[in-house]
Amino acid sequence: MTEKMKQEESFEFQAEIKKLLNILSHSLYTHKEVFLRELISNASDALTKMKFCSLTNTDYEGKDIPFEINIDGDEEKKTLTISDTGIGMTKDEIIQNVGTIAKSGSLEFIANLSEQAKKDSNIIGQFGVGFYSVFMVADEVRIRTKSHKKGEPAYEWHSDGTGKYFLNPIEKENRGTEIIVHLKDEEKEYTDKSRIQSIIKKYSNFVSFPIMVCGERANQITAIWKEPKKEIKEEQYNEFYKFISNTEDTPLFHLHTSAEAPIQFYSILYCPSTNYETYGFKKLEHGVHLYSNKILIQSDCKMLLPEYMRFIHGVVDSADIPLNISRETFQDNRIIHKMKSVLVKQVLTLLQDMARNEKEKYETFWRQFGRILKEGVHFDFENRDTLAQLMRFNSSMCKSPDELLSLKEYIDRMKPDQKEVYYITAVNRETMEKSPYLEIFRKKDIEVLYLTDPNDEFLLSGLHEFEKKPIRSADQANLDLLKDSDKKIVDTTEEPQDYEEIFKHLLKTIKVTLADRTIDVKESNRLVDSPCCLVNPDGVPSVHVQKLIQMVDSNYKISKKIMEINRKHRMIQNLARMNETPSYQPLIEKIVNQLFENALMQDGVVYDPTSMAPRLNELLEELTKATLGEGKRIIV
Repeated sequence: MTEKMKQEESFEFQAEIKKLLNILSHSLYTHKEVFLRELISNASDALTKMKFCSLTNTDYEGKDIPFEINIDGDEEKKTLTISDTGIGMTKDEIIQNVGTIAKSGSLEFIANLSEQAKKDSNIIGQFGVGFYSVFMVADEVRIRTKSHKKGEPAYEWHSDGTGKYFLNPIEKENRGTEIIVHLKDEEKEYTDKSRIQSIIKKYSNFVSFPIMVCGERANQITAIWKEPKKEIKEEQYNEFYKFISNTEDTPLFHLHTSAEAPIQFYSILYCPSTNYETYGFKKLEHGVHLYSNKILIQSDCKMLLPEYMRFIHGVVDSADIPLNISRETFQDNRIIHKMKSVLVKQVLTLLQDMARNEKEKYETFWRQFGRILKEGVHFDFENRDTLAQLMRFNSSMCKSPDELLSLKEYIDRMKPDQKEVYYITAVNRETMEKSPYLEIFRKKDIEVLYLTDPNDEFLLSGLHEFEKKPIRSADQANLDLLKDSDKKIVDTTEEPQDYEEIFKHLLKTIKVTLADRTIDVKESNRLVDSPCCLVNPDGVPSVHVQKLIQMVDSNYKISKKIMEINRKHRMIQNLARMNETPSYQPLIEKIVNQLFENALMQDGVVYDPTSMAPRLNELLEELTKATLGEGKRIIV
C-alpha cells in the first residue's frame, strides 16, 4: 500500500449535499454552462480575500505571485482546469467549505427545489451551493489547494459526487486553488477555447482579475461602473455603452450613480439616441443587466426598472444580491424593490434637470421616447406628479408643429379668469386647426393643447388635473368656459324678425329628425363660423379615442353625442325660415341629416357613405331648380 493511500482520508458528505448532488446528476438543465461562472466567481472571491490580506498582513505565502485566474481545457483527457492564486484553504477549511453547506437557508433551498425549478439552472448557486453545479458536467472533480498561511500543507480533495469525498496531503508549490474537472463524455465542449471564452464574455467579463484562457486574456472590459466618475472619460462611457448594447450608436445621455443606503449598489444607465419601438417594430426589451460583485446574475432584468423605462440600457451591481437569485425570488426580493425605487427616482431626477437646463436635448429625448415614458402616468402612482411635469405637447399657440410646451408652461400663460386646461384630439394638427370645437377658444384667445397621440387623451384624463386646474376636452358639452352668460361670444349679426320663436321651432324639428342619432339638440355657445357640431357628454372619450377602441373591439359602438346649433349662422337662419313652410319638410329632413353627417365627418366618422351620396345629389337638384326658377326660391 502506497504512502499516499495510507494518508488518504474518506469522508461522508452532509445529507443535504447528497440530496443536492443527486438532483444535479440526474436532472436535465438547459444552461449547464453556469457551472463555470460559479467556479470563476469562487476564484474571484479567493483572490479578493488574498488581496485584502496582502494589505493587512506581510507574512503570507507567495508575495511575488500575480493575482489571476487561469483556465485550460484538454480535449484528449476530457479535463477542464480552473486555477487561481487566491487565499487557498487549509484542511479544516476544505471540510467546512466543500464538505458541508454552511450557509443558513440551504435546507429550505433543497426542499423547495420543485420539478419546474430543477429545469432552470439559474437557481444553481443560491445559498452558497454554487460549487456543486460542477457535477452537472463532471464524472469526477479534484481540488488541489494550498493556504496562504505559512507552514500549512497543501491538500487534494476529490469526489465523484455519489456520497463520499477524499482528502490527502500533496505537494503544491504556490498558494491558491486548482480545480480539475473530469468531464462527462457528452460535455467535452467545455474543453474548447472559444466555448470557454464565450461563457466568460457572457457572465464574467467584468471580473476585476485577469482570466487567462490557454494563456490568452479573456476578460478585456473594465467594470467602469465601480470606478470614480471623475476618472472616466466620455469616450469610455460611449465605448462601454456600445459593448453592453451591441451597437455602434452613441447614447443620448448616461447616468453614473452609486447608493449607500438603504442598500449599496453601483450603476451606469444609458438612454439610446434612437427609439426602434415604432409602429411595425417589436416592443423594446429591457436592457439593464444585474450583477453581483461584477458577476452577471441576470441579463435584461425586468425587475430593476418599470415597463415605461424599458428603453434604458445599463448595468446595476450590488453585493447585497445573492449570486444566482432565482426568478421566483426576484418578485418578492426586498433589495430588488428598494433598488428599483432608487433607480426610478434617479432617472426621473436626471430628466427633470435636463428639462430645466438642457431644453433642446430634453425635447430630442421626448420626441424619441416620450410615447413610452408617458405610460408611467397610468401605472406609477407614486411618481405620477413628476411624470406629469415631464410631459410635452404641441398647442394652438405654438408657432409650428415641432414646438413643445409643458403643462406648467401652459398654466403659467393662462388668462387670469381661465379655470381649466383644455385639449383637443385628432390625427394631425391640420385637422385640429379646422375643428369647430376650437372656434370659441380662438375667439377668446385661449390656448388648447393639441393631442395627435391617442394615448395622450388617456394620459390627461387619468391625471384629471394639474396644479389644481381641471383638464377638459374641447369637445365636451359642459365646459367651464361656456357656463356663464357673460362668457358667451358677443356677436352683432342681425337676426330675422321673430327669430327667437322660429329658431326654437327649428331645434324641435331637428331633435325629432335625429331622435335616434343624438342625445340632445340645443343652441351652441361655442360656434362662430360653423353651422353646427357634435359634442361629447362629460366623461365620454373623444371620437378619435373611441375609433381606436373600436379597432380593438369590433362590437364597440361610437357613443351618441349632443348636437349644438349655431343660431347666428346664415344657413341655420335660412333653415329656420324654411321650417315654417310645411311643404319644405322633406327637404329640411334631408338637410338636417346632411348637417349631422357633415359634423360626423369633421370628427372622422362616416356611418353610411352609401346613403350620403344620393342625398347630396337630391340637395343639389333642389338647389339648381331654385336657381333656374323652376321652383320656389329656398334662400331667404
